[in-house]
Amino acid sequence: MIFKELSEQEFKEFSIHFSNNNFWQTPNMAHQRMKRGYPYSYVGILENDQVIAASMLSFVPIFKSYSCCQILRGPLLDFSNLELLSFFHEQLVSYLKKKNILYLHMNPYFPYKERNLQGQIVENGFDHSHIFNHLIKLGYTHEGFTTGIDASREPRWIYTIDTENITQDDLLKRMERKTIRSIHHVMDYNIQVHELDRNHLSIYEEIIQDTTQRRGFEFRESSYYQNVYDSFHEDGYVQFLYATMNMQDYIHSLQKDLQKHQDIVNQSSIRLEKQESLKIRRKMNIAMEQVQIFQKKIEDANHIIESDGNNIILAAGLFFTYGQEILCLMSGVYEKYMKFCSPYALHWHMLKTCIEKGYKRYNLYGISGIFDESAPDYGVYLFKKGFNGNVIELMGDFEFIVNPKMYSIYQTLRKIKHKMRK
Repeated sequence: MIFKELSEQEFKEFSIHFSNNNFWQTPNMAHQRMKRGYPYSYVGILENDQVIAASMLSFVPIFKSYSCCQILRGPLLDFSNLELLSFFHEQLVSYLKKKNILYLHMNPYFPYKERNLQGQIVENGFDHSHIFNHLIKLGYTHEGFTTGIDASREPRWIYTIDTENITQDDLLKRMERKTIRSIHHVMDYNIQVHELDRNHLSIYEEIIQDTTQRRGFEFRESSYYQNVYDSFHEDGYVQFLYATMNMQDYIHSLQKDLQKHQDIVNQSSIRLEKQESLKIRRKMNIAMEQVQIFQKKIEDANHIIESDGNNIILAAGLFFTYGQEILCLMSGVYEKYMKFCSPYALHWHMLKTCIEKGYKRYNLYGISGIFDESAPDYGVYLFKKGFNGNVIELMGDFEFIVNPKMYSIYQTLRKIKHKMRK
């Protein structure tokens, strides 16, 4: 086996066909980070003149002429081949020493232990502890089997939905009832999904800002989203989508439901005139309650038309399409329009795209890994769980100290700087 620097074309040809590839390990990501001041290179392992493992390395300047090397959601190799993993590590460390790298950070896009929807370990499920132990043996330190949401790290827990070899109807039938009802609602309301061009990314940004403020997350500047668009859109790897609704379509849908329940009231009233029946009266009372509910919804809809117009923007999302999956990196919805279930329109649209184009899975991405009501994102998890997918626990974040002496000096100076700020 031979370790060497790869050309961009060599890396691209390997990465795009690698079974467990991802958009973080692409030239597109390398170019995006370069715009932020982070140089990059590509390395790989060749056997019989064929690339069998590779990685995009991103370098973050941190101290004098020294940098940190980040392997974002990589490297791209067969982790079950421990001999290959060891060879890659040993050769990579030698390579990084020549580049004034203090330490290496990586977070492999690779599962750890199989989990069920309650987050419990599946009996007789897969267990990659031997790979984790091998990385520790090689000298890596692990940042812990973390739970929760950390804005400074990619999530260790994600949620995916299998979309390979399944029809739309079968996929829909697998979901929880509430999710099925919500998807039917967005279809009845005729909520439409559209793609944003670069000149209209502000529509996405405004929705995300509304969402992040509500949930206490950090909002990224416009330049970040423009950079993402510029780096990935030309190759078809990214889409900024948004959902809209015509209020007249919505009112028309409500009027149909209103009429259905009004018919029940009228028919029940006629039958009760002929003969008293507790069952019919109960049915009529329920229908009367529904009539009042739909009348109120129509009234509220007319108020929205008066204040916001007939065509309203509801929700938006950022979606990456690459390799085996479509991934929703971030989505949001205006709080005042949450009752219209519009996020389901976005996700159902992309789930159908997964099926139509043969992607293996739809990735709803980060969850906290805490599966009870104490979790700050418990409501978000219940939303994702309704699609009846898979909880994926990833290996997590690893560090390897490449230059122990300079790393120790760097850490000491950081502590001094931190104390001076207090």
